[in-house]
Amino acid sequence: MSEPKPRQWFQARLRWAVLEEGRGLDHWREAEHIFLSEDRDTAFQEVLRIGAAEEYSLVPTKQDKRAPTIDCRFAEVVYLEERGMGRTAFEVYVGDTAATERIPFDHDFNPAGRVPLEII
Repeated sequence: MSEPKPRQWFQARLRWAVLEEGRGLDHWREAEHIFLSEDRDTAFQEVLRIGAAEEYSLVPTKQDKRAPTIDCRFAEVVYLEERGMGRTAFEVYVGDTAATERIPFDHDFNPAGRVPLEII
């Protein structure tokens, strides 16, 4: 009996096109996926499965027949990176956000003073 192949962590960014009937592309939707897989080929097949599984269509009801159909279609795997074995933490960079409030340079932040909300 052969030993199972050790699994390693992979990180992938997937992109979907959100299209409106009669208008075309409305916007792009992207998501990061971090998962275990045996090798790059198997990981690629997994992200293709995930991408297809997250497609959807919003079809208007008879009462709202003037609303267009909205399709979210899997468009591409933006990247697929091997992250290795034995990792316990990952950084997922989500970009910069413009400041909307004024905070002086000498402000003391207290990140331990507020427990974050749960994502439901």
